[in-house]
Amino acid sequence: MLSKLIKHELIATGRIMGALYAVVGILMAYILGSYYIGKGGAEAATTGQMLGMMVLLIISSCSFFLTVIVMISNFQRSLYGDQGYLTFTLPVKSTALLASKIIVSTIWFIAAFVCLMGTMAIMYYVIREDYIGQESYAMIESMLPLILGGKSLATMVASIVIYLVSFFIRFAVLSIEVYFAISLANTRLFQKRHLLWTIVFSMGTIYIAESISTLISDNIDFGLAITADKLTFITNQLQVGASATYINLVTIIISLLFGVGFFFATHYVMNKKVNIR
Repeated sequence: MLSKLIKHELIATGRIMGALYAVVGILMAYILGSYYIGKGGAEAATTGQMLGMMVLLIISSCSFFLTVIVMISNFQRSLYGDQGYLTFTLPVKSTALLASKIIVSTIWFIAAFVCLMGTMAIMYYVIREDYIGQESYAMIESMLPLILGGKSLATMVASIVIYLVSFFIRFAVLSIEVYFAISLANTRLFQKRHLLWTIVFSMGTIYIAESISTLISDNIDFGLAITADKLTFITNQLQVGASATYINLVTIIISLLFGVGFFFATHYVMNKKVNIR
């Protein structure tokens, strides 16, 4: 049943997000296609390519904001708006409803992240020789192992994966925090001005969670030290060498705990406190 709910959520939110990424795909295809077609001609990027990259950068930068708007709008409309009665009468658990929305919002956040990274990669690839020059670019490539601190490919890949997982966990937790705020704003006491209270509760929830997370992570050392060829768990940052990279695992663990807590808090408010219009 969860898979069916996820599919429905993707269809419901994909009308806007799908159109956005279709435009992104067309722009990327145009920029790369025109670059390869005219590679033996002009030495610098053409005006059309530069305009395309500007538009692509604007869209990619705004994709996170648009994702938030679409997810909030869909959550409010489908659970606490006109569709609320129909949604809550479905033969599924409210935990599955909430989980499907969190999963889909995280998917779209990941898509926005990939879109932005792809945009930056294309911009760098197309204009690197115009601004860096072939000789300087070759010099940067030759110095890359030194810049990376002599870390092996395996440790670099492992650290990148850990960073990405931590980002995606944060996206999911952010969605849960906002959904909790929306649910709280739709209780009887705040329902008349639910939009205003959604903003207030969202800011307050995120601020309190971040403050507690920062306080704990500043006083507890637990993380990974990434050296040339291995990953090492440490409990004291003084153990981190000058050439090692430190990944704080405390913030990831706290985010997961907050995510679980807000998930069940939202579930409670949905079932016990919300007044469906």
